[in-house]
Amino acid sequence: MICILVATTTRQQLFCLTGQYSRKELLEIRLQEQFFCPTCHAPLLLKVGKVNIPHFAHKTLSNCQHFSEPESSLHLHGKLLLYQFFNQLNFKAELEKYLSKVRQRADVLVDERYAIEFQCSPIPVSQLLQRSKGYQQLSISPIWLKGLKEPCLEGIGLLHLKVHEVAMMQYAGQLPYILLFCPPDNRFYYYSNLFYVSSSRWVGKTKSLSATKQIFPFARPKPLSKEEFNLVMGIFYQAKKQYVRSQLYAGNRVGNLYCRLCYELCLDATNPPNLFGVPLVGADCFKQPAVLWQLLVVEAYEKGIGVDWLIQTGKLTLRESEKEQQAITLTADYLTLYLKYKDDALNNSNILDILYDNYCKNVRKLRK
Repeated sequence: MICILVATTTRQQLFCLTGQYSRKELLEIRLQEQFFCPTCHAPLLLKVGKVNIPHFAHKTLSNCQHFSEPESSLHLHGKLLLYQFFNQLNFKAELEKYLSKVRQRADVLVDERYAIEFQCSPIPVSQLLQRSKGYQQLSISPIWLKGLKEPCLEGIGLLHLKVHEVAMMQYAGQLPYILLFCPPDNRFYYYSNLFYVSSSRWVGKTKSLSATKQIFPFARPKPLSKEEFNLVMGIFYQAKKQYVRSQLYAGNRVGNLYCRLCYELCLDATNPPNLFGVPLVGADCFKQPAVLWQLLVVEAYEKGIGVDWLIQTGKLTLRESEKEQQAITLTADYLTLYLKYKDDALNNSNILDILYDNYCKNVRKLRK
């Protein structure tokens, strides 16, 4: 069932359900007016129930294709709140604006410059990128917000991100972050300072901001404090221990890449040095866990092999082919760090100082 908040009347006028009418008024309007889909022109029903917010629904099964996802109560409620948010800030907001040139409908179009996409269900990454490209062809900036059914636990922690959520990341010249919106409490949430661990696991900071305090363009998250970065390191080292344990008990150590690298570098495979498996900005370019790609980079250096060769042969596996330059820059930075401190006796205190200074240096680079 396709449900929408905007319809056309028999007089070809737009009728928007933006909260300006009471339920009683809508019940009276429903008796007097007919409504049609602005896109496929099929007849619509005006639904005014007691559970969901008022909305339009196609009378019959429709082949209307211009909505990015099936409508849910959460999605309808979120679009309406976002529309009201921009109106209250005196921006020109258009709800469910259809852009005929690219055959796409923005959840909210702001000042004809920003397309707000409030995504509450999984979406193929190819479709997400295609929609973003469509907006960009019209010189419109797409902004993706992940929909939340309930508030998040705030602070530093492990996050499980699906591939389409990773594709929603924003950068804007700083650390990556994902913007989320929770209609039930009318709050924006941020997953920021994201460090890739492995598979779908990331470490990051979750922070919220009430819609009454939010600005537009949206506020951007701040870098981590030293205390927060220390928590990130703690989670990384736990993940490192789990990975090492899994490799040691995997069997066939001779054929195990991790064990072979430790052997060739004369390292204790049960407890590799603290400079392996460290969190670094931009390491999401690799699919492999930090401890493994960092061992590969050091081995390549010891053998006089270029990192570009590791990438071309697939020994270093990239998440996307376009990230090759990012990977080369990152490995060069890591090698500089490793070679500078590899002979030092590092404890928990000075490794924190070293890695946090490196993190701050990279944040400054990104902000230039």
